[in-house]
Amino acid sequence: MFSHCTKAILVFVLFLAIDACTKDDSIIADKVMTDLVIVTDNDPGSYMMVKILGEVRSKFPEVNITFLESKQFNIYEGAFLLSTAFQSFPEGTVVAGIVEPGAGSQRIVFELDAHRVFAPDNTLATWILHDNPDVSCFYVENSSVLGGNNPDDLSFEEFYAEAICSLLSGTATSQFGTICANPELFQVQEPVVSGDIIYGQIAFTDNFGNCITNIPESMFNGIPLETMFTLQSDTLQVNIELGVNYSSVPVGENVCFINSSNFLELAINYGDFSGTYNVGAGTIIQLFR
Repeated sequence: MFSHCTKAILVFVLFLAIDACTKDDSIIADKVMTDLVIVTDNDPGSYMMVKILGEVRSKFPEVNITFLESKQFNIYEGAFLLSTAFQSFPEGTVVAGIVEPGAGSQRIVFELDAHRVFAPDNTLATWILHDNPDVSCFYVENSSVLGGNNPDDLSFEEFYAEAICSLLSGTATSQFGTICANPELFQVQEPVVSGDIIYGQIAFTDNFGNCITNIPESMFNGIPLETMFTLQSDTLQVNIELGVNYSSVPVGENVCFINSSNFLELAINYGDFSGTYNVGAGTIIQLFR
């Protein structure tokens, strides 16, 4: 029979073992991602997206899935939506970008702020990586994260489905492949003021052709309404008036104003600014007073 001292020691050891198992389980559980956002220029009802969705649902029936659809082949707009999803959705979210004209890019993954991001290495991750230049990116190339398959043997939708499932399962991004030291990025124009010139970039174009820029409200402090600017890009030079909304100017006239998100918006009252002037997400602009 055990002595009282021996029994006490056994109970203590058992307690430590149970406590350790509980802690290990919680660590594992914390790694499993609970939300998936797919930013894509494909219709959510297309064959490819249905195949990806079916594979994810079969393995992770409880995951919350959100689709954000960008304009077809528009990497600049997709990059903006990818960054917005990254900033807006809660910890434990996988943000997957599937905007890949030609489908010939390598793909990368990285982890940041308790989010995992998966995208083709075709500048789609620019806005996130520009703001976080020290994050480690990894190519998606190891068969272990692709269901044991050689990447070259998988169809487009199979590749994306397997990689997304691995990210949801908690596989560390460093296990996906070799490090991507120089991910592809497009040119970013930070919003700055220099003298009487405001520099910035169009980040997104809505369905009406209105262009939302990355220029914040703070850059217009002290500038009176009805100020007339000259708006310039590589292909454009037009006059545009500072107002409070679309109807600040007559129908058909150019207007810029601070929108509900506190960024400068470019528009034509009852018109299509993007289509009229052939500008859109990614266009770098200057406003001259």
